[in-house]
Amino acid sequence: MYGWLVFIHIVGVVGFLFSHGISTAMALRLQHERNPDRVRVVLQISASATGLLYLSMALLLLGGIWAGFKGSWWDQGWIGVSLGLFVANMVFMWAVASPYYKRIREVMTIDETGGGSVTAAELDAMLTSSRPKALLLVGALSILFITYLMVQKPF
Repeated sequence: MYGWLVFIHIVGVVGFLFSHGISTAMALRLQHERNPDRVRVVLQISASATGLLYLSMALLLLGGIWAGFKGSWWDQGWIGVSLGLFVANMVFMWAVASPYYKRIREVMTIDETGGGSVTAAELDAMLTSSRPKALLLVGALSILFITYLMVQKPF
C-alpha cells in the first residue's frame, strides 16, 4: 500500500507542477501583452489550469501525508518541514498572487463591459510588475528545497 500512496503523491506533484507551469508561463507572458483581448485570453488560459491545480494539490497532500504515516516518517523532521513549507508557500501565494491577478481580471472585465476603463499607462504598470518573477522565484526555491528534503532526508 505504501508504494501506491507514494505513487498518488507523485501523480499529485506532477499535476501540480504541470498546472502551475501553465499559470507561470501565462503570468510571464502577461508582462509582454498590451492588447486587452490578448490579455484576457492569457488570463483565461491561466484560469483554466486552476481545477487541475486544486485536484493535484489534494492528491499531493493526501498521498504524501498518508504515505508519511504508512512509512513511519513522522518521527523525522524533514517531513514536517516539507509540509510546513508547502503550506506556508500556499498561504504566501494566496496572499501575494491572488490580489494581484484578481485586480488585473477585474480591470479587464471592467474594460470589456465598458463599465469603466483603465488607462494604457495603468494597465502597463500592472502588467510590468515584478511580482510574477518574485512569485516564481519563491515558488521554485520552495519546490527545490522540498525536493531536497524528500530525497536527502537530512534530519
